[in-house]
Amino acid sequence: MNFFREVWEAVNFFIFPPRCPNCKKIVDEPHQFCEACHEKIFRVDFYDRPPAPIEKVLRVTKYRDGSRELLRNLKFDNNLNVVPVLKKILDDVSKREEVLNLLRGVDFAVVVPLHEDRFKERGFNQTEKIFEDFLAMNNLPVKNILKRIRSTPKLYKLGKADREKILSGVFEATEPLDLSGKKILIVDDIFTTGTTCKECAKVLESLGAEKIFVLAFAADFGDNLNH
Repeated sequence: MNFFREVWEAVNFFIFPPRCPNCKKIVDEPHQFCEACHEKIFRVDFYDRPPAPIEKVLRVTKYRDGSRELLRNLKFDNNLNVVPVLKKILDDVSKREEVLNLLRGVDFAVVVPLHEDRFKERGFNQTEKIFEDFLAMNNLPVKNILKRIRSTPKLYKLGKADREKILSGVFEATEPLDLSGKKILIVDDIFTTGTTCKECAKVLESLGAEKIFVLAFAADFGDNLNH
């Protein structure tokens, strides 16, 4: 039985070889990036000026000229076929010292919530889809303690000032909570100006959270964070 399975897998590999999700070059394993795309996309590092009250922001990939198209396929085209690729990226970086240090001592994770209208439109929270296996693997519970109380327009074309105006006060706690002494990890798909995560963090801080960190799947730690 194993012999026939191995033959079938070999034939299937020959006819439909795995390809890099980014450039389509043939690679060794499904969802694997070629060396050039890996170098281009993967960026596991901290932002050196996290917006208060956030203490640390760690990204996993570069956004522009990096994972942007994959994330747009998920967010705007509802293409769930890219989810295994995104999860593979998280799996590949899960043992990096930067990641382990960030997770050390965290009590639980909070996923940036969607407004209910956007959730109904999309059918899922893309950040939950990306991070669910990673958080489970690290034994980090997820608590849905934030809600988005009003719908907002898509923000990807807006600068920092416009985002801050639109997002001010857009998040609330789902119920009265005491988070005194808690260390909380906010997870989000894309960290651009940092406004969304900052607004989430302000609510968590008001509930007594001691420390708040952010793990972003994608970010550009550059000029776009300052305007």
